[in-house]
Amino acid sequence: MTIADADNGTEKSFANSLLNGTLGLDLHRHSEYIGPASYHEPALLDLKQSAVSTTGQDKSYPRRVSQSTAFITYPDDESASQLQCWANLDQIEECIRPLGQTLVNLYFHIMHRTFPILDKNVFLEKYAQSYRNFSPPLLASVYLLALEWRFFDRQLASLARAPDAGRLENLAMRAMDDERKRPKLSTLQAGLLLLQRKGSSHNDTLPAQLLSLGQTLGIHVDCSDWTIPEWEKSLRKRLAWALYMQDKWGPLVHGRASLIPTQIDGDQDTSDWVVRPCTLNDFPETIADDEGSGVVDGPAGREAFLHSIELTKIFSCITATFCSTGATRKGGLLDRIGASGALELAKPLALQLRDWHARLPPSLQLDSTPSLKLSTNGALHLSHAAAELTIHRALLRILAPDDRPSLISAVRGAARARLVSAINLIGSFQLQHLQSFWGFAAAAQVTLVGALAGLLWATSANADEVSEYAEHLERLRWILQVWASAIPFAREALRMLEEEIGDLAAMKAATDCD
Repeated sequence: MTIADADNGTEKSFANSLLNGTLGLDLHRHSEYIGPASYHEPALLDLKQSAVSTTGQDKSYPRRVSQSTAFITYPDDESASQLQCWANLDQIEECIRPLGQTLVNLYFHIMHRTFPILDKNVFLEKYAQSYRNFSPPLLASVYLLALEWRFFDRQLASLARAPDAGRLENLAMRAMDDERKRPKLSTLQAGLLLLQRKGSSHNDTLPAQLLSLGQTLGIHVDCSDWTIPEWEKSLRKRLAWALYMQDKWGPLVHGRASLIPTQIDGDQDTSDWVVRPCTLNDFPETIADDEGSGVVDGPAGREAFLHSIELTKIFSCITATFCSTGATRKGGLLDRIGASGALELAKPLALQLRDWHARLPPSLQLDSTPSLKLSTNGALHLSHAAAELTIHRALLRILAPDDRPSLISAVRGAARARLVSAINLIGSFQLQHLQSFWGFAAAAQVTLVGALAGLLWATSANADEVSEYAEHLERLRWILQVWASAIPFAREALRMLEEEIGDLAAMKAATDCD
């Protein structure tokens, strides 16, 4: 029996299990969502040859998953893509052999419990059959993320030399370029995982590409009445909201506009984002899974994911109100209403942030972590602080010299209070927070704290204020320096802070000498 024959047997046996009836998960086909504005006419699609009557694998065919939603499914180019896929998978496996199962277990013990964009049961069943059951970028990204916590596994921690993460990432990105030609849900999963890598050199344009890819897969559409397995419906919702959070925090990281509409909870009749809210019912893990050997509290991780979605919705409104091109242009809304008007816009958003924080369950409080467990609560509270500081930075930018002294004092005083609070928050993080999963925006969120200190410093009215804000920045820098050798996001934040602000004390001294 050849390798190809063996793998075909594996695929046939697996096809009779969890993948039956799925959409966008077939290794040899990819599906394209047909939007309502497409030149395709859904009524005519029903007249075409259906999936049931298709005898070969060399033709495209329509698949209607609901009365109003249809896809066209295309076969992958078997002759070229399958051989290349296997070659890529073999290279990826060679990078980490014989540690594959160990890395997969570690991934699900830590990463998956706080960033649940895979279906654990499906992944493990496929992996038990063969590593060749995966798309290359997804397998590589799971290995890559797991390697970041290698010291939480005794076998990995004892290695004299860890697998080459740089080579793995290059293989993953090269495979991603190929996968985008025939996208599947695994392509989107791999892209989102790769974007969580700190300091990756491949992250600049990938977010926008994933948004386009997600729409091709119909990830932005309500799938609740589709004829697909229930577990895939839940997976699609988790993936959609992970993509949403990636898009909405992107402006802070990359400085580019969000691509998903701001108002997604309003008029569903005109929205192009109609994904239903994610709930605890969308997480298939059982109590037995939570009580396993994972070093992250499973229920708390899922709660954090859900609350992160709600926080991101508020942050989206904040950036749309205060950071959009239309609002900030000369003669735009903020220019017209001035600081006093902007303050009125800020009040309801600040109240939403306060209410969000007040509704956090006990398990998501900063000091709530079970013994010998990692906690993602630090990342959650940092995101909340970053959302607050985005409002205060916007108000500071709008202040004009001829504004009322009482208004200037109130805006600057509030910004100072939130700055001190944010630095205190960062300084209070414990090892169980620091060693947990921090999303792609964490370094930028910390740098935002420093940027606010720099803005207050640059607009200070007297020497005492100048000195105070320089000291605040140095305290933040010191915290990051202490962590930098062991914590990747702190190391990245320290680099970004140096590039953005530098040494305020030295700048002040040079200015005084001039």
